[in-house]
Amino acid sequence: MESASKIWSPFRVCPSGLRAPAPRPIDTPDGVADRLRSVAFAELQAREAFLWAAGRFAEAPEKLRKAWRALAKAEDRHCRWLLDRLGELESAIEERPVSIHLWQSLVQCETPKRFAFYMAGSEERGRQAGEFFRQKMAGADRLTSEIFGRIAREEVEHIKLAAKFF
Repeated sequence: MESASKIWSPFRVCPSGLRAPAPRPIDTPDGVADRLRSVAFAELQAREAFLWAAGRFAEAPEKLRKAWRALAKAEDRHCRWLLDRLGELESAIEERPVSIHLWQSLVQCETPKRFAFYMAGSEERGRQAGEFFRQKMAGADRLTSEIFGRIAREEVEHIKLAAKFF
């Protein structure tokens, strides 16, 4: 596997055991940037976790492993949308540290079933957050709101995957 710093670059990851700083108010430019940065990093962690699982769980059905690889591409696309918007807003990715907790928890899964359901739960929490951000930002930042809404809609299919196979 690539070195951790290369995988997560250019994000600035919190030291192990420390939480990321709380996001600033959602109705401020800094608060919007914090959410873009945080969700983009979650999408990156999900991409890496799907790729990890596709390689780690050889016992999983090939159709599931193929689906995980496809979902990694979707997560990458989501990450790019968010980072592109962060750039348009002239906010630096590395301005504030982000938490690597999602990745650390996903790679603790010991079976494909556990991974699939843990990931589905993570995707559902992300979908809910995306929908919340879409609603909260709709009046002040239509473009960012639309990005969060589009991602939330796509996450619905990701969430269904675990039930489809298990």
